[in-house]
Amino acid sequence: MPPARDRILKAASRLHRKHGFEALSLRAVAAEVGVTPMAIYRHFRDKDALVAALVEAGFARWEEYLAQAVTASTPLEIIERALIAYADFALDEPNAFRLMFLTARPSIPAAPASLASSPSPSAQALIDATHRAMESGELARDDPAELILLCWAAMHGLIALHFSGRFGHDDGVFRPIYAKEVRRLLRLIG
Repeated sequence: MPPARDRILKAASRLHRKHGFEALSLRAVAAEVGVTPMAIYRHFRDKDALVAALVEAGFARWEEYLAQAVTASTPLEIIERALIAYADFALDEPNAFRLMFLTARPSIPAAPASLASSPSPSAQALIDATHRAMESGELARDDPAELILLCWAAMHGLIALHFSGRFGHDDGVFRPIYAKEVRRLLRLIG
């Protein structure tokens, strides 16, 4: 049997994926695992610590998406595929995405400074691709971190619009619109 902390985290992840942040409580997680709520405190000091662990797990899954994207052969393809991967992650893991990118949490790194370098190998590959695209003339010379922020904000905005129903809550309708706008954005900043 997996350690109790792992079982708690998996139960919290299941509840969060199925019902969202609002339904995530230590009492609900305890019931899902089959322990008392007090048993949760042996592994997580409070709900914020449990949420931080869920965010960390979400970023590990996001890293898998981004790692695939940064295998493209040219800097511009890396950027395009990373932006597409962002939407794929959001649509595949909407509750994790909301928790990671739409929920206020303590200790979130400040942008654009946090976009100048990254401990994530895949995010650093994206940053490096942005530098190379500017050096080659594929993108206009600018501050790479600020350009990444602009791209992220634009695509994040489209995802937020989709989540609010602007595209009819239909992922199949949204995906080609999103991909078209990624290409348009890259042409505009090129």
